[in-house]
Amino acid sequence: MKNKLTYRKTTLENGLRIITIPMRNTSTVASMVFVKTGSRYEQKKENGISHVLEHMFFEGTKKRPSSMSVNRELDRVGAVKNAYTSNDHTAYYVKTDAKHFDLGLDVLSDMYLHSLFRPASIEKERRVVVEEIRMYKDTPQRQVWDNFSQLLYPDNSLGRSVLGPESTVLSLTRANLLSYLKEFYVAQNTTVVIAGNIDEHAAIAKVKRYFKTIRTGKPSVFSPVGGRQEKPRVHVEYKKIDQAHLVLGAQGYAIGDKRRHALEVLEAILGGYFSSRLMTSVRDTLGLAYYVGADADHHEDTGSFSAYAGINLAKVELGITAILKEFEKVRTRVVPKKEIDDAKTHIEGALSLQLELSNSVALGAGWSEVLSGRIETPKEYMRKIKAVTAADIRAVANDVLRPQSMNLAIIGPFKEKDIKRFQALLHI
Repeated sequence: MKNKLTYRKTTLENGLRIITIPMRNTSTVASMVFVKTGSRYEQKKENGISHVLEHMFFEGTKKRPSSMSVNRELDRVGAVKNAYTSNDHTAYYVKTDAKHFDLGLDVLSDMYLHSLFRPASIEKERRVVVEEIRMYKDTPQRQVWDNFSQLLYPDNSLGRSVLGPESTVLSLTRANLLSYLKEFYVAQNTTVVIAGNIDEHAAIAKVKRYFKTIRTGKPSVFSPVGGRQEKPRVHVEYKKIDQAHLVLGAQGYAIGDKRRHALEVLEAILGGYFSSRLMTSVRDTLGLAYYVGADADHHEDTGSFSAYAGINLAKVELGITAILKEFEKVRTRVVPKKEIDDAKTHIEGALSLQLELSNSVALGAGWSEVLSGRIETPKEYMRKIKAVTAADIRAVANDVLRPQSMNLAIIGPFKEKDIKRFQALLHI
């Protein structure tokens, strides 16, 4: 790869990690804060608290007492801000023109360290989150992924929704939020990433200054996923819609697993682009779907691999069968060298596009650090991708895409007789 970024990791005495990535060919700076907590760290009775807490960081601080105060300062300089909550971590970011880096970092650290958590704001944001939950439940293309996670990890917190149930969200109190904050939002659990047009030494000094009051403590750990699935599972949700939305797949590999890169090449081959196998068979040849693809996801201790699609209701069985056939092909036949080379070239090209953006560079570094405790640089990542062989791909396909490990989550206007048909397809 031509893009030669340098990554520097600085760990302070209190445990706070700072990652700096100078990018001379950009005029922006992305400042991101990652905290190693998400839905899998929650107790069942507080499911959704990580996400509610994320919302509260935008509701005002001592220095900026309202959400409008926060917004106005960043809007004035054309900055972009946002946040997200996942199973494994929560992240906050501000992206600015390089000359406004100080302002962006000031606002970001102020939100992270000095948010007010007013009772009235908590009440308002709980209602906002409930509407977000309802929005996603009304969006089957999104809801089916939560159902798929429940199948993969039925007895683990990783199988729970990031948003949580409405009843739990509405029951969360200010005391609950502050207790959770005190446990997880500590220096040892926090990584600050600065990527863009920066002076590296100055950026590190600024992070030290702005985050000097961060708490310290020893956060709790999650319960790891245990055991291997030996029987296929099906989850059918009834919803009167005009298209069936489904996810079909199995548990995959953790971020630190050496087989992960072979699985990502397989992801590209099966469903990573318009000329991939699933797009060619399910959409172009059979005309069963508008959207179809594959996904490889990784956590600290496990992962998943799946195909997803929106299928014509009258031909759902044909669509599922077509996906299963593609799974079977990569398990039993050698993928041609040209197809593997094309997949690798696609991965490299897509990565090059991402590396033009300071926020994408910051996100990749932070994600790698939080989940694995180290930074996998783009150069290292591509070296491992390029080393993947046809034998590697067939080996991971046989290990991951076993018939007895399959899980099917599907949403549509299906009845009891339909459930039995889907179970039969997976030989249940």
